[in-house]
Amino acid sequence: MAAPSESPRQSVEFDSRLLEQLACPVCLGTLRLVSAIGQIVCVECRRAYPLIDGIPVLIPERTLDTKNSA
Repeated sequence: MAAPSESPRQSVEFDSRLLEQLACPVCLGTLRLVSAIGQIVCVECRRAYPLIDGIPVLIPERTLDTKNSA
């Protein structure tokens, strides 16, 4: 069996231009990318959605509420 020529795990980055087509699934607010922490944050309700392998996980149950974060 031949070994694959590419690494099986490659770093995938999120294309921030896609944010124009996405909205927060909870409040329909504007989303912004916080690439330093690998999350997309809603400007309105401040929920943070994770990016996994460059794919935004816009599932309300997977959010981190950042309203009370300091």
